[in-house]
Amino acid sequence: MNAIGQALLNVLGRLPAAPEVPVAVSGGLDAWVLALLLRHLGRRVRAYTLVSNVPGYCEWERTQSLAKQFNVPLEPVPAPDFHSALPRFLRVTRTPIYSLHPVSKLLLAEAFAARGIPWVVTGDAADQVFRCESQCDLLPLTEACFAHCHVQLITPFLAPEVQSLCLIPDPAKLPLRELAASLGIPPIPKSPAIFPGESILLKTSNMLEARPCAASPD
Repeated sequence: MNAIGQALLNVLGRLPAAPEVPVAVSGGLDAWVLALLLRHLGRRVRAYTLVSNVPGYCEWERTQSLAKQFNVPLEPVPAPDFHSALPRFLRVTRTPIYSLHPVSKLLLAEAFAARGIPWVVTGDAADQVFRCESQCDLLPLTEACFAHCHVQLITPFLAPEVQSLCLIPDPAKLPLRELAASLGIPPIPKSPAIFPGESILLKTSNMLEARPCAASPD
């Protein structure tokens, strides 16, 4: 186990006691590394993934294949229409967006809240940490969505002991890929998470101007 793996194990070892640990996964490797490290710690894991059925965007087949490979229970979360969820997303985040992908974060947070799940482990921020970025446009939106739904977002890659090992920008996340390979995760190329279709930046900006975004009542 390399240094990144040991640091992540230390962070995951501090998670609250629970019959099983909910982990939000997709077809990428970041959250799957966390899920398998949790299994290494003897924790039971249940994975959740958003299923949009949008061609060129939905990663259900690859996510399901990984879950079967590692014998991890996987619960699909059907995604309502992203466009109909956009006004709710804007009320929560008060931020115009150029792709509908961030809306997936609100849909997932709402699904956890509806299931009575108080906290969830995610691979969010891994790219940001390995690139040594101090700003990320998606992470604050994700945090706002989960906070609005009263679901605690646990992001092990933001832990100080992990960030202290990522002091030189490494967009390829080579130590994490090395760790993933040691855990048996197949090579997964990085692909941009862009919802298909034209930019909606102008549309969302107009919606924000037309309707002041006060926080929605709980």
